[in-house]
Amino acid sequence: MDTFNMEINIKMLDGSCHTLEVNPAWAVGYLKIRIQEKLGVPCNTQKLMFVNGHSTHLSDDSKPLGWYSLHRGATVSLLVTQPVNQPVQVFLRNEKGVTTTYDIKLDETVSHFKSRVQSREGVPVSQQRLNHQGREMNEGKLSDYNVTAMSTIDLMLRLRGG
Repeated sequence: MDTFNMEINIKMLDGSCHTLEVNPAWAVGYLKIRIQEKLGVPCNTQKLMFVNGHSTHLSDDSKPLGWYSLHRGATVSLLVTQPVNQPVQVFLRNEKGVTTTYDIKLDETVSHFKSRVQSREGVPVSQQRLNHQGREMNEGKLSDYNVTAMSTIDLMLRLRGG
């Protein structure tokens, strides 16, 4: 494999393109470090895809760029993702319209979040109805209900009686 440097293009989702000098012997992980240095995008949020007749995800950080058949002038699309294990802020709006902020992890379970709401808001888990985008959140993870950074979750109280 040649060990000469070449220029490739890094295309962002907003359409902007950045040129980066790379070496085909570099591992994908090192390319991610160079992208972080040049563009400020953290390595753990980068998903890279090379389109050359078909889409190829540069998914193995240990493989050299040449293994993916990257060539001089190739364009690599950069998708910036939100890592699941990083805390994000969401809003909880109660039945009176009062909003509070919570730092959550997207893989947090609904039951764990309800326990946190009980501790902070004083509403027993058994009386909580959490809704996001019109869906009641009963079980699973917050991400199962499309909860993302800056989402608003509505807290309603279950009616007592019968």
